[in-house]
Amino acid sequence: MQVCRPAARFCALLAVAVLPLLPSSSFAASIQSFTISSGTTTSSYYAAASATAKIFNKKSAVYGMRLATVASAGSVANIDAVAEGRAAFGIAETELLKRAMQGVRPWEGKARGKLRAVLGLYPATVTIVAAVDSGIKRVADLKGKRLNIGAPGSIDNTYANALLQMSGLNPGEVISSQHSTAIAPELLQKGDIDAYLCIVGHPNLTVLEASAGDRKVLLVPLDETLIKQVTANNPLLAPVLIPMRFYPNVQVSGTVQSLGVRTVLFTSADQSDESVYHVVREILGNLDLFRRQHPILQDLTQEQAAQVTVIPLHPGAARYFKESGLIP
Repeated sequence: MQVCRPAARFCALLAVAVLPLLPSSSFAASIQSFTISSGTTTSSYYAAASATAKIFNKKSAVYGMRLATVASAGSVANIDAVAEGRAAFGIAETELLKRAMQGVRPWEGKARGKLRAVLGLYPATVTIVAAVDSGIKRVADLKGKRLNIGAPGSIDNTYANALLQMSGLNPGEVISSQHSTAIAPELLQKGDIDAYLCIVGHPNLTVLEASAGDRKVLLVPLDETLIKQVTANNPLLAPVLIPMRFYPNVQVSGTVQSLGVRTVLFTSADQSDESVYHVVREILGNLDLFRRQHPILQDLTQEQAAQVTVIPLHPGAARYFKESGLIP
């Protein structure tokens, strides 16, 4: 028995040493992970989702939940992921959220009636990046040119043909490709395409990448008549000026006129009120820090965050907005 005592003593000491670790290990295991379906890794969606996760996760131990950003093909994919329970949160434009709720293309026969708004974010802007040597200076110049319109399921792809038609172009008159916007700058620099269309917040990494190569690029403005026509018929769209100060290597100065639609952080009606309330509380309670995470967020106000009427507010978000006096 005397021989066993040192071993017994060692086991007792080991048990005492390990005990302090058990609560934290058990607690870590109790933290739930909630995903935010965003966009490609170079997109403004991914940047906004990452900023949301970074701010919220400072309190993950307090709330027992953690947010994780996952890449996706874009708005349509995000809406489907949330509606089908494959993601807790997503980011999409108001126009597509409205279509999904109503069961309008591309959701014919499968309306996403449980979508709920969490926070209004930044405006996503129609952006056409073109090579200077292509001779494209306005949308009409895209006739006969090679235009990448983004991957299927992205907002870029969803609206590209409609935008071309409203600009007086038959989509058949443009040589379209459907590659992810994440690789569009490389395709442009290699000479595989003449231009690409994306709907993004600014500044955006894809534009910076496109303007960093030897092939010079510019941003193509939308016609003022088109902007007035579109915004008059759709209150979800608004005129936007893209500031060129973010893009010193783009061959345009000042601003470029375009169209924008506000993006929204959204979830499902099945998401608990408490989890959504905590997300909104941490983001708006630390709004200055949130805005500093990325320039696309720098102009966001609490009022804009609360003004999302295209789909119903989630009760958890509505609770915070009411407590803060942002909605009646």
